[in-house]
Amino acid sequence: MRMTGKKILIITYYWPPSGGVGVQRWVHFALNLKKLGWEPIVYTPANPQFEVQDKKLLARVEEIETVKTPIWEPFDLFHRLTGNRNKGKVKQGLVLEKSNKSFKDSLIVWIRGNILIPDPRKFWRKPSVKFLNKYIGEHKIDTIVTTGPPHSMHLIGLDLKKNHHHHIKWIADFRDPWSNWDVLPKIMTGKYAHRKHIQWEMQVLKGADLAITVSPSLAEQLSKNSGEKVEIIYNGVDTSQAVDKVIRQGSQTFNIGYFGLLNELRDPNSLWQAVKDVQRVDRAFNDALRLVLGGIISESIIDKLLSEAFFKDKVEEKGYLAHEEVFAAYQNCDVLILLLNKTDNAKWILPQKFFEYLTASKPILAIGPEGTDLQNIMSGLSIGEYFNDQETEAISKFVFSIFAGNYTFDIDSAERLLTEFSRANQSEKLVKLISDL
Repeated sequence: MRMTGKKILIITYYWPPSGGVGVQRWVHFALNLKKLGWEPIVYTPANPQFEVQDKKLLARVEEIETVKTPIWEPFDLFHRLTGNRNKGKVKQGLVLEKSNKSFKDSLIVWIRGNILIPDPRKFWRKPSVKFLNKYIGEHKIDTIVTTGPPHSMHLIGLDLKKNHHHHIKWIADFRDPWSNWDVLPKIMTGKYAHRKHIQWEMQVLKGADLAITVSPSLAEQLSKNSGEKVEIIYNGVDTSQAVDKVIRQGSQTFNIGYFGLLNELRDPNSLWQAVKDVQRVDRAFNDALRLVLGGIISESIIDKLLSEAFFKDKVEEKGYLAHEEVFAAYQNCDVLILLLNKTDNAKWILPQKFFEYLTASKPILAIGPEGTDLQNIMSGLSIGEYFNDQETEAISKFVFSIFAGNYTFDIDSAERLLTEFSRANQSEKLVKLISDL
């Protein structure tokens, strides 16, 4: 018999004080579900490893009940044996770096791609299932959500659904691709690992009562992989976090800002060249330019920029910014850069950063392949421009038009998008999908 309560168990690796984009989606959904009459309970590791922390987020989730159990991370042992000073922390950009890898780094990447399948959090699967089997019954949980990556969270859901198939409904949330993740070919050396990813992805998509994801193209891709329908719940944005608009008229600097993960898959060579082209024809632009970089920036990209005389004194590296701080940083920029990976599956990427940038009412300069979901949304709207990585001259003209004050940002279009993709609207859609189960 189906239980009738409105308790929903959210199984996630990333939860405050974890920072970064991965934690934002379910922090906001949990808060909005509570407002809509649900009782969210978050199940997360007691001792996770994450490179960035945002302790200010803890205050936002104080009202959300959280259950934690220990996780064993395999790289803890590896780093103790090898004497790594990072104490088990694996940099997010490590697998993508083509240079500066030590033997230990290369070994970590090989183990990650060929042994730790689907990911290093796989060892939390069995103890979590054992713990949650009892917890679900004792607390009368009738709905569970797993969100990945890491996709080991979905394997926990797969086991729980098998054990409680008469009593629970399971929603599998894909924030990123799984078997089609563009990094996998760079870290796998054989076919076995990829077959396992495909096999488990198929089992999860077919076993879940509802699969959701973040963009139309990723939904289409996952559906094609499994033959199952996949619904779209956009990341969206919490519009209440927008700060007062900053008028930068008369400022002595022209700030081009990028915030997020910048690695070799996103390195915008056309942008760097376009900026240099503009300064050759306009001395004032050269004097005013500042390149503001926030987030996790690949060491190889920083080294490249600082090695060039033109950029050396213009780069301002802010490092990781707390979520509330980054909104203020957007306001201090004149143009905001949005980059998609230079890979085949960039089509599905609809970055969280896009929605956040809209709150700043500053022109967005997006660079990525043709035919993406992001390009489709931006098309025909005066909120910025979308270019491919070969359009250096067009990028130069766009940047200069903003610098010269000849570009007008359409605030009305931005507001319409913010309303459509607000966290509140996306949460209501999520609740309807869950209720329909």
